[in-house]
Amino acid sequence: MWSWLLLWTVVALLAIFSHGPMPLYSTRTLAVAWEMFNQGHWLVPHINGEPYSEKAPLLFWLIQGGWFVFGVNDVWPRVLEVLFGATQLVLLSTLAQRLFPNRPWMAKAAPWMLLALGYAFLFGLQIMYDVLLAVWTLAALLCLTPKARRAEPRWLLFGICIGLGLLTKGPVMLLHVVFPWLLGPLWNDWAREHRARWYGRGVLSLLLAAAMLLAWALPAGLSGGEAYRQRLFFTQTAGRVVDELSRGKDLQNHAQPAWWYLLCLPALLFPFSGWPRAPVAVAATLLRRPWERGIRPALWLSLLALVGLVVVALIPGAWPWTAKLLVGLLLAPLSIALLRRPLEPGLRFALCWLLPGLFVFSLISGKQLYYLLPELAGVTLLIAGCIAMLRERHPVLATHGWLGTWPLGVGGIVFAVLLFALPLLVDRHVLVGDWATDAAPYTRYFSVVFLLLGGLLLLRGRGELRRLAIAGLIGVLSLNTLFTLALWSNYDIRPAARLLGAVEQAHRSIGYLGNYAGEFHFAGRLTQPITELYGDQALQDFARQHPDAVVVTHPQTLDANDLRYALLVQPFRSSWLAVWPAQSLADLREGHTPPEPSRPTQVYPADDWRYRVQP
Repeated sequence: MWSWLLLWTVVALLAIFSHGPMPLYSTRTLAVAWEMFNQGHWLVPHINGEPYSEKAPLLFWLIQGGWFVFGVNDVWPRVLEVLFGATQLVLLSTLAQRLFPNRPWMAKAAPWMLLALGYAFLFGLQIMYDVLLAVWTLAALLCLTPKARRAEPRWLLFGICIGLGLLTKGPVMLLHVVFPWLLGPLWNDWAREHRARWYGRGVLSLLLAAAMLLAWALPAGLSGGEAYRQRLFFTQTAGRVVDELSRGKDLQNHAQPAWWYLLCLPALLFPFSGWPRAPVAVAATLLRRPWERGIRPALWLSLLALVGLVVVALIPGAWPWTAKLLVGLLLAPLSIALLRRPLEPGLRFALCWLLPGLFVFSLISGKQLYYLLPELAGVTLLIAGCIAMLRERHPVLATHGWLGTWPLGVGGIVFAVLLFALPLLVDRHVLVGDWATDAAPYTRYFSVVFLLLGGLLLLRGRGELRRLAIAGLIGVLSLNTLFTLALWSNYDIRPAARLLGAVEQAHRSIGYLGNYAGEFHFAGRLTQPITELYGDQALQDFARQHPDAVVVTHPQTLDANDLRYALLVQPFRSSWLAVWPAQSLADLREGHTPPEPSRPTQVYPADDWRYRVQP
């Protein structure tokens, strides 16, 4: 039964150790954990010498706990992420078993579906907070579900799991778990019969969770200073919710329009967004008899709201409140109509979790795809439950060939052809760009993999879901491997980090032109802050005060001076990274000619084709 766990664990370990920690996601997390560990800041997370108010400390504590046992390394944090992902799959299987006790197939299907989601797998390779947050979300919701011998929720564990989620990523944890609790009578028989105890003890659980968060936040706020305390308790969360509150406060807001998540759902749900049986099963189950009273007006209103959203998205500068109103008209009436339908408790649970959550997250200003990572488990429950209903009510549709995985199979074969033709397209300059040139030497090997996966998805018969999951997982692993071989050198900051580490050991200062996100601190084991420099005057002042210092820059393109006077040059993402003697860079910015360097510029990778086309 647990073959999905073994398969996922092996593939995840292969993928996460195929290359180093990714800038800027993983490197920032490691930088904070390293600075806390090295400087003894156990209570207040720090980055680059300053208190870090963006995240709560639980993940940093777990990383440091492993470092105490195994020493400082980047192996333990990656193993930790794989453990989080494996735990998430086990919890989802258990949740499906609880919610659908009469459908044992669900406990097997749900984890297979979750491991097939490409975005969830790739983001699970990042040393970030959201996979751990998904673990606490599933654990908390599992505490609400009835067992065979106990219908009442485990309120103490419910509060503890929410508290651990709060200590992982702050108040956003509540948005992932509060709606299934608030709407409990709609899906839980015990909640419907004991409403007072359900809500009363639920409030006590939330108070326990809040007490766990405050037990850290209050002393941390007192220790971190006034600015850190203000950001931790007020502006940090409020700035993500309302865009206007983040302006001028240097907060990570990631503002997007209200319709953004709706637009990104196909990418989040791939490959199931390309499997016709999945949307047909959801529509046949949730929208059965659409002409009935209650569902028909909601469908028309949602359709009109969807058309309005398309119009608003095409109008530049449209009022943000218009998009939020239309999202509300799209989701609110439909949610009410669906929750009034005679559905199984497990399906009602999934709807109570997903629909209000999507609505609230759409209204919040700050948006990232990984913010919805905990909800993907709920999506798999919903789709798997609807497929199970399709098998019972519409056996012809459940096995019809035209609803199979053939579109994904055809897509895989077409992609294989493109990979095979890529070297020829690059040679003839039909495709130009760094990514195409770097990938061309390897793509024909991977075209064979996708050709085989496409053929696998064209097969018909039993085991369709498992074939889709295996193909999706192997396909994502192949793309990650292709990225490692062809493009990882653009993200490997170790050469620059090693140089900066040697500079710090020589007791020389380090500056950084622009905003520094902590990408070098862990890889270079830096122990001192890097000075952020904004503008040429700040650079001149820094060079005068620290004549032997170095400065890191991010030029979009290289020129002859970069390859002549810089200490080190290497590709970085879609641009370049250069480490300069501060005085030489300051002289060039003032129009003077710096003295000749004592040794030539180090270039990484040494034989990279891009250096041969620089002036």
